[in-house]
Amino acid sequence: MSLRYLDDALTVEFTDALLRKNLLTEAQLGELQSRAVLTGKSPGQLIAEENNIPEETLLALYAEISGIPYRNIADFKIPPEAVSLVAAKVALRHHIIPVAYENTILTLATSRVPSLQMVDGLRMLLDTPLDWVLVNDADLSRTLTHFYGLGAETIDQLILEAEADDEEDVDVAAKTDDTGMVRFINLLIAEAIRMDASDIHVEPFERNLRLRYRIDGILQEIPLPKGVERLKRSIASAIKIMANADIAERRKPHDGRIKIRANNNDYDLRVSILPSCWGETCCLRILNRGSTRVDLDHLGLSQSSLPKIEKLCDLPHGVILLTGPTGSGKTTTLYALLARINTGEQKIITVEDPIEYQMSGIDQIQVNAKINLTFASILRNILRHDPDVILIGEIRDGETADIAVRSSLTGHLVLSTLHTNDAPSAVTRLTDMGIEPYLIASCVEGVVAQRLLRRVCPLCKDPFDPPPAIREEILKLYPDRTPNFIKGHGCPNCAFTGYRGRTAITEVMIMNDDLRALVIDRSPANKIKIQALADGMITLRQDGWLRVIDGRTSMDEVLRVTGREG
Repeated sequence: MSLRYLDDALTVEFTDALLRKNLLTEAQLGELQSRAVLTGKSPGQLIAEENNIPEETLLALYAEISGIPYRNIADFKIPPEAVSLVAAKVALRHHIIPVAYENTILTLATSRVPSLQMVDGLRMLLDTPLDWVLVNDADLSRTLTHFYGLGAETIDQLILEAEADDEEDVDVAAKTDDTGMVRFINLLIAEAIRMDASDIHVEPFERNLRLRYRIDGILQEIPLPKGVERLKRSIASAIKIMANADIAERRKPHDGRIKIRANNNDYDLRVSILPSCWGETCCLRILNRGSTRVDLDHLGLSQSSLPKIEKLCDLPHGVILLTGPTGSGKTTTLYALLARINTGEQKIITVEDPIEYQMSGIDQIQVNAKINLTFASILRNILRHDPDVILIGEIRDGETADIAVRSSLTGHLVLSTLHTNDAPSAVTRLTDMGIEPYLIASCVEGVVAQRLLRRVCPLCKDPFDPPPAIREEILKLYPDRTPNFIKGHGCPNCAFTGYRGRTAITEVMIMNDDLRALVIDRSPANKIKIQALADGMITLRQDGWLRVIDGRTSMDEVLRVTGREG
């Protein structure tokens, strides 16, 4: 079937098909045609803009009529050499992206049927035969951003203004009330929120400006349009204006806050600006100010770990510790434990720095070192407030650890976090803080070490053949399970990383008489670990292999998080 391009005949055939499939009524079609005359847009464009009919349905219908296939852009492994054949301005103006280049034929993806005039113009401009596919518009936009840079249309005029000025690295924000630059910063923030980023890093260097988002715990570089490095001073000034910082002072660090609303959610952006040798480097931490309900069942815990953690929640008193490095999801799991405990029958008080989630029915206290409102000082006072459950954001010193331990001995359930590499090391860490071993043995009921693994993107996952040693290790641990080895090749849904979202892996050590005896004897962490393994503890690496077996993550991700050693 030869391809047909957008013309009056195809438009009529398209609207007739909508009527035939009962997707549109005669009255609606008449109204659409009237508005099409007034706006200069086709009925198909108006339908797509108004979202009255699913985009997949419209694209499938266009594919049927025009002969241009409708594909998922995630199916393509887009080669950079194909992208290099189409200039950014051409791709953005026509809303197209090259997805393949084989036998001198360039395949272009678009979200609408191109006109014959557009096809002929591109064929002459690119000087190569063209093939076409139809793809989802949102996926196309994300792919354009990935390959050509974020905010290319918004910042194009600003770059032209900077190039027209004699002064190098002109500061647009300082010279004028520049709404274009603020729009560009808002675009950076909106894109970060859409991609579920936790931090935005804007870093100037001698010859370039680097933008990175921390997504799923990993920093990912976000492409920016060419020439944006000329505006690095302007971008820093615009961020400082939005954060109510002094734009005239570039030699000192600045802290500030930006409050925004996106997708019906309120966000706090904590802004930190540091002077560097090539300009001011900016870090924006994104915090969702809305209330969040976190549930244990939705953390992705394995079937071996979940019952043990639920058992810890039901204890009337004692200390429950979560360990792991910064960014390992300890606080999220703590809140999931609180959500399970929070039935309205117990008094729950938290001491945090900062308060990351707002939970109804719980008294949450923010630490403020400036007025000497520390973990230890708050804890000394809240014990008079008749709590049943106390959450301590982090045990940072011996005084806080001592109060936490003694609070549990007086009938309170205490939940907190520590920075250790594994569960058994938490015991020796408390000993190093000056807590007597007999107190640790008496009050600590369980330790949960945690890490976060990135999930393989479900839209671009491919089968993967691991090295024989890894396959043998997994089959030896779980002989009755069939591993599902997968790896993502990258698509718009996962920002071309192969991963989307995260899942927790845990190492749960439940204290028993044997372990308590080792603690009292001041045994080292390795001996405690050997006993815990004998009692049935599953290590972080072993729990990670369960995620590989279930097809949630990749072998490389488990090795990255848990190390190359077993």
